[in-house]
Formats: sequence, structure tokens, C-alpha cells
Amino acid sequence: MLGDASASPVAARTGAMCGTAAGEPRPAARVWRAMSRDSFTADYVQQFVDAEDEPLRAARARGEEADLPTVAPETGALLRWLVRVSGAQTLAEVGSTGGYTGLWLLGGAGPKAILTSIEADPDVRQLAQRAFGEAGLSDHVRSILGPALQVLPKLADDSYDLVALADGQPEYPDYLEHARRLLRPGGLLVAGRALYSGGVADESATDEATEGVRWFNQAVADDPTLHAHLSVVGDGVLAAVYQPDGR
Repeated sequence: MLGDASASPVAARTGAMCGTAAGEPRPAARVWRAMSRDSFTADYVQQFVDAEDEPLRAARARGEEADLPTVAPETGALLRWLVRVSGAQTLAEVGSTGGYTGLWLLGGAGPKAILTSIEADPDVRQLAQRAFGEAGLSDHVRSILGPALQVLPKLADDSYDLVALADGQPEYPDYLEHARRLLRPGGLLVAGRALYSGGVADESATDEATEGVRWFNQAVADDPTLHAHLSVVGDGVLAAVYQPDGR
């Protein structure tokens, strides 16, 4: 017949380790919960995020003044980190965000990196060119003016280490096919604003942009050639490694 387990030496030692005496109930285990996103947490996280330099601050300020859609600084810092750890050197972005996203991307790349920046709006393209010039990066940028769905088919297959989608959410579904074609094996597909202000999780949000992002996220998750991770940084960042063999 089994004895009282609470009276055993093992139970006594375990209780001591947990701060309880033998026979006393153990405290409830800590249960994982979603990270708090209050201001205190945000301030703490900022200690570990690359700070904006002057060209980045200036580009963001001009973008805000022009009411451009863009990414949060912490999203930009994540983009820089992804470029750095992946070693990406040939980069493409759809939507220039006035140069803000491109500055973050190039900030993580090496001295031989080239960014192909596609922008449909001539005024926004001009802002981007100004930002790249102020940062001394004009020689590392190939700026193409035109609608993305007209420009992307003209870019060479298997030529990019990273493709970033920064704008044009309603067209995200169409961008996916082009991104797969452009990426080299092991390349990264990155989409900013992947949560779209939380709209993708709200079934009542059925506007074209939200539906486009929602479809895109699901399509990437279901694609056997893309190994994806959706981060809640900023307004959401969906990053996926392209492996055409599905491994």
C-alpha cells in the first residue's frame, strides 16, 4: 500500500524549493500570457531597438507631413535586423514610403548592396530620392517610377535576396506571385502592416485593403515554399523564407 506522498523526503525537498512546507499546497504555476503592450513595456523594449539617425528622423517627419503610409520605427529596426542576419545584398521594395523603409533596409546591408525601390507616385519618389541623398546612399538605390504591377514583371527571376512590401495592401495578393519569382532560394519576403491596425482579425472589416492583407497572410501561411512568421512588432510584420523545394 502506498504511503502519504506528502510525507516523503522528496516531497519535503520539493516543497522547500518552492517555498512551501511539506504537505502544503504548491502555489499556482505561472501561466504564459500574451505580452502586455502598455507604455511601460513599450519604453522598456525601446532600449533594445536601433535608434533612428537624423536621415531616418527627417524622412519620417516628411512622410508624416505628406500623410504617407509607413512603418513604425520598431518595424524599421526589425527590417534592418532581418537584412543584417540574412546577409541580403540585393533588395527590392514595393512602395518607397518616402525613403523611410529603404533607409532601414540599406542600414542593415553591406557596402555593395543595391535597393530597387518601386514607387508609383512621382512626389513620393522625389521624397525618397531626397532621403537617400541625405543619407549618402543614392548610389545604392535603383529608383523606378511606375505602378508596381507594371514594374514587377520586368524584374529578373531569382535576382533578389529580400523583397519588402511596404504599400499597396489591396494588391498584396498579386504581389505574392511576383515575390516568389524574384526571390532566390533562401530569400526573404517581408510585408509590413501585416495586421493592418488590427483589421485582419476583425471579421467585420471587409474593405479592399484589409481583405487583401488578410488573404495575403493566409496564402503565405498555406504556401509550402514559404516558411513564415507573423510578428506583432509595430503594425505587424510577416516574414517568410522562400524555399522552392519546400524544405
